[in-house]
Amino acid sequence: MDQHDPPSHADGQIAEPGARLRVRPLVSADLPDLIRIDRESYTPELRESEAAFLSKLVLFRAGALGCFDGDQMCGYAFALPWKAGTLIGVAQVLDALPADPDVMYVHDMVAAPACRRRGVASTLLGEIARVAEALHLSRFELVAVQGSEPFWRQAGFQAVETFEYVPGVAATKMEMTV
Repeated sequence: MDQHDPPSHADGQIAEPGARLRVRPLVSADLPDLIRIDRESYTPELRESEAAFLSKLVLFRAGALGCFDGDQMCGYAFALPWKAGTLIGVAQVLDALPADPDVMYVHDMVAAPACRRRGVASTLLGEIARVAEALHLSRFELVAVQGSEPFWRQAGFQAVETFEYVPGVAATKMEMTV
């Protein structure tokens, strides 16, 4: 999903992956870009609703992250402190975090098609790891879809089970402890 040869500068020097990328918390004004990237990246069954995006953004702002190159949103992630073994559904609107979370749940992370292979996913995952560390959460869970399992395996996640996330869509539940 995010592996690549580093881009080169006009002078022939190799640029570091993610060198120009910056991550910041998402705000409601980012919603049009979130929806655009979601629609460009996911099959219809896996798309989030505006209400679902906003609920996660409001509920846990530290885990609602956008990755930017200048003013261009290149990708986003939604990660929340959660209960192990409890999935968050596609387009699920959340109204509360669990009182005693024990994992960082990576609900959604995607690089815009035009920005793939530039380190966007790795940059976002690094920021999610920093947020989890600040919360003293060393375990991560997620649901890998659309062939993203190799990226997550390379990042250190292990497959736990395969299942149907939404009707007709195969997925892999994955986890990692650091």
